[in-house]
Amino acid sequence: MEENMRSLAMAIGLLLLAAPVAAHELVIYTVIVNDEGPQPADVPENALKVGDSVWFWMKDSTENMSLVVELSKDGASARSPTLIYECALDENGTLVDENCKNRFEFTFNGNISIGLWNVSYMKSINGSVTETLYGSVTINEDVHLDGNHTHDDAQSETQNLDSGAEPTTQLIAMAIAIVSAICLGLLLMQPEKKTLVEEE
Repeated sequence: MEENMRSLAMAIGLLLLAAPVAAHELVIYTVIVNDEGPQPADVPENALKVGDSVWFWMKDSTENMSLVVELSKDGASARSPTLIYECALDENGTLVDENCKNRFEFTFNGNISIGLWNVSYMKSINGSVTETLYGSVTINEDVHLDGNHTHDDAQSETQNLDSGAEPTTQLIAMAIAIVSAICLGLLLMQPEKKTLVEEE
């Protein structure tokens, strides 16, 4: 029985290794906004890809200072809640005011996020805007390799039409492989049949 389980584990391991895909590890980039402004104002051009995030931290300790971060690209925009330097905590470390924020997290999802985003940092004292600073974030396409193929959404229509049958064929092959592995596992896990032999 132990040998059967070992064989099953090896078969499943081989199945999982059959189609390796490499993608980038997701990145969280931090921008700190202090009394000198955003650090850095412009995120380095090759730093981020689709799926990555930027955390904007409010670290300007000027009295009654607040910050609103706005990202915009091609008519689309996202705006942070009002961020302040410090949020009060109770004795258990829980926020006293659940709406208090000192960080704005934004994840650049989907191919529509590819390109240059303009960032506005609007600083206010007592609710009146005192300074607006500007920066940018460039989101790059996430191109990864799968065997000898690249996954690049900028491929020509001709290439997409020619390879239209490949994904269906691959899905069918994967389904057959999974069903086969499950059946093999079930066969290996069945107890051996013992037959009685009558002596004459």
